[in-house]
Amino acid sequence: MADYKMLINGELVDAKETFDVINPATGKAFAKAPHCDAADVDAAVAAAVAAYPSWRDTPIEERRACWEKALGVLAEHKNAITELLCKEQGKPKGGETPEREYVGASLEYNITLGCIKKALAINPEPLLHMERPEAQVEVCRRPLGAVAGIGPWNFPVYCMFQKVAPAVVLGNTFVGKPSPFTPLSMLLIASLIKDCFPKGVLNMITADDSKFRAGAQLTAHPDIRKVSFTGSVPTGKAIMKACSDDVKRMTLEMGGNDAAIVRGDVDVKKAAAGIFRGAFANTGQVCVAVKRAYVHSSIYDEFVKELVKNAEAAKFGDGMEPTTTHGPLNNKMQFDKVCEFVEDAKKNGAKIETGGKPMDRDGYFYEPTIVSGVKEGFRIVDEEQFGPVLPVIPYDDDEDALARANGTKYGLGGSVWSSDIEVANKMAARMESGTVWVNEHLGDTDGAPFGGMKHSGLGRENGCADLAAWTEMQSLKTVKGGAPVPPSLPPLPEQLPLPSADYKMLINGELVDAKETFDVINPATGKAFAKAPHCDAADVDAAVAAAVAAYPSWRDTPIEERRACQP
Repeated sequence: MADYKMLINGELVDAKETFDVINPATGKAFAKAPHCDAADVDAAVAAAVAAYPSWRDTPIEERRACWEKALGVLAEHKNAITELLCKEQGKPKGGETPEREYVGASLEYNITLGCIKKALAINPEPLLHMERPEAQVEVCRRPLGAVAGIGPWNFPVYCMFQKVAPAVVLGNTFVGKPSPFTPLSMLLIASLIKDCFPKGVLNMITADDSKFRAGAQLTAHPDIRKVSFTGSVPTGKAIMKACSDDVKRMTLEMGGNDAAIVRGDVDVKKAAAGIFRGAFANTGQVCVAVKRAYVHSSIYDEFVKELVKNAEAAKFGDGMEPTTTHGPLNNKMQFDKVCEFVEDAKKNGAKIETGGKPMDRDGYFYEPTIVSGVKEGFRIVDEEQFGPVLPVIPYDDDEDALARANGTKYGLGGSVWSSDIEVANKMAARMESGTVWVNEHLGDTDGAPFGGMKHSGLGRENGCADLAAWTEMQSLKTVKGGAPVPPSLPPLPEQLPLPSADYKMLINGELVDAKETFDVINPATGKAFAKAPHCDAADVDAAVAAAVAAYPSWRDTPIEERRACQP
């Protein structure tokens, strides 16, 4: 077995223990990864903290040059990276022919390089906010310090580089922790590019979470100034709580239960092929993949048949085989979850159109599965299955489909499919998701900001969002030496009489009393001079309900009309 090491302070280091890494195509261990302890976490953070002042003050041109060197190194080791990624994640290796250059691990490798190149183009130059003869105000961007990235197992390389590339370009130092299911690719890459950066700028640690939760220690560490996490909602919530203790910055990209709405006017064969690609890419292990398909009842039966044809034509197998289009599920935990979801659907009356059971072979393979006869209330519709299973749900009315698509705590991705582009575009704009497509799903967005609404996340990564994600904003007023110009003040408005001393709350457009009041003190006398309403829980709920009820209409009100409402 290869000897994989962690990267701490520019050195490749062992841990006191190791843990097995499983090849999901066989279900057996094929390598061992270092299992860090608390001292290793502290050492990695200390290295990042020590390296930060010098790296922060390094001109951005030099920081970019370090990444240019790293790109050259990565280009020389594509085969080793994609083969290892295939073995530990399960996705097809790809790259065997030009036609398979953007398949599986080869795809992830290529989009990772693209991610680095986009990070190199980030411009943190100050923006001039105000300029006068005597002074000016610039809005500047300052790096945060030592930051942490915790990666997922579905795209372990790309998702880590979404974090480390812009963070380090912008002057932060970095401690990364890959998923224990897929730790090796990032350890390999860290070992390859370590000499492209000064010591301590880039650190990479790994651990078996079942024995020691290194991510929890990293998240709670007082010297880490930001945590960027990609993974499950429960873990993201735990990170959010941990970051609150010392007001760490955070970006959370969590799960989705992404809906596709297929109107009755589509080309059924073409749309079904697109939905299948959007649902089954990476064996369904894509946070923003189609997880629910709402298909108009006029084409429902025909559409389901086309999906079945696509599923039965897919080639599921070992990712090292050059004809494989889809690999196994990555780990036993996820395999068991998919089995559980499908069995639950069967027990509740769902119809399995194709698939519906594990494949008869070693590893974590599950048949591509199309499920009908389901609706809201089924776990497979309400929760994220994250596997090669797609529930297909009929609908009759566009507004009903939108309401059902949006009627979830998730909001990561979505799509609308229709030959009426005007209608589709308007419907897509009303989906409550961080990324929405029309007539495609998972299509290239050229590095646009990515993240979720509602429980699917907090903050954004990629593109113009990276500047906000990895820097603090500073308003800097500097002196120029000219003669000051007196500020031009607007005329004072006409003074209106004070309102009645009978103060009321405003709820749903009405002035309302509370059951009780409390005294308001005049600080000049130390005595009460008025009474204010003291709300109760029912008043709070009523105010929130009023705001929620008013939101859809106000959201859709043109901004010119909203501006006109201002006093």
